[in-house]
Amino acid sequence: MVSDNLTEIAADLLEKIDAKAATAGEIVNAYTKAHRHIAGEERRRLLSTIFGAIRAKARLNYALPNTSWAQKLAFLTQNGIPDVPDAPDWVKWETPEWLIDHIPDAAVELPALLDPAPVVLRATGNRNQAAAALAAEGIETIETRRSPYGLILKERCAVTESKAYKKGLIDIQDEGAQLVALDIGVKPHEDVFDFCAGAGGKSLIFAQIMNNKGFIQAYDASFKRLSELNGRARRAGISIIKPVYHLPDPYKKFDHVVVDAPCSGLGTVRRTPDIRWKLNEKQLANIVQKQAEILATAQEYVKNGHYLSYITCSLTRDENESQVAAFLKRFPRFIVQKQKRFSPARTQTDGFFLCVMQKR
Repeated sequence: MVSDNLTEIAADLLEKIDAKAATAGEIVNAYTKAHRHIAGEERRRLLSTIFGAIRAKARLNYALPNTSWAQKLAFLTQNGIPDVPDAPDWVKWETPEWLIDHIPDAAVELPALLDPAPVVLRATGNRNQAAAALAAEGIETIETRRSPYGLILKERCAVTESKAYKKGLIDIQDEGAQLVALDIGVKPHEDVFDFCAGAGGKSLIFAQIMNNKGFIQAYDASFKRLSELNGRARRAGISIIKPVYHLPDPYKKFDHVVVDAPCSGLGTVRRTPDIRWKLNEKQLANIVQKQAEILATAQEYVKNGHYLSYITCSLTRDENESQVAAFLKRFPRFIVQKQKRFSPARTQTDGFFLCVMQKR
């Protein structure tokens, strides 16, 4: 049961989340950092209340129009999520109405995003040994069905505080992201350019697939995010990754250039349910334009006869199939070798899109 005080805090933060451009995670983290007495179980209850309410936002607004978040939380506490059988699909699917036409198989995919996502780990070495190490600390896991590296936490916990994490036996990575990396097909002794590396999750699994043999250059426009990669690589015992903080001249060509593009993130709404309500059509168009610019730059680094992989964690056609079609029209030397969606409904993972293209 959430205390009255925590409910009041949750309601206030929900109002701020609706009013501000920042994400729910950013707003809640800023608040709890400034109020350090809210920690441990109290913080978990606060997060559960806020994110549970955001996951039911459209249904609550439909059932309780013109009410405050305080009134909505009071209803949730007493009655749970309202049943809205006569509501439009976009309300039942908790998605802005304008967005539905942009998502293929919306009637299948969007309902699969309603529930929270599990915490999935990637074993950096032997999965059985990683699971045993976690079990020795009282952290129970089950193996993922598709990725040979994945482990799912049976119960949420502060896994980053575990000895197994600190020793580099595990990292946190959704099974969908693991499957995408495996499907790209990088091999030992290849040169790989991770063009939008972020904090390096893809680079690390590439190095694992490559048996730490070859070379991976990792670049990201965010210095802050990329700066985490060296520490993560050391913890995992990886030595073939080189972060670069400025985009080099394209005299160096690679066997495989991987563009995990900035995107709307709509494939991850099980984890970040507020992002769909913060997106509008103009922002989506701007994202698509940015992706096109990134692809146009990235293709310069691909060796003849080798590969460019384009990835998003989005469900929209605009960012995925239509983006690839526009790229191929602009750069006809590339042909599609593989194109697929990783479906929240079919794989029970975050939603991803992958297209592997070969440069002739």
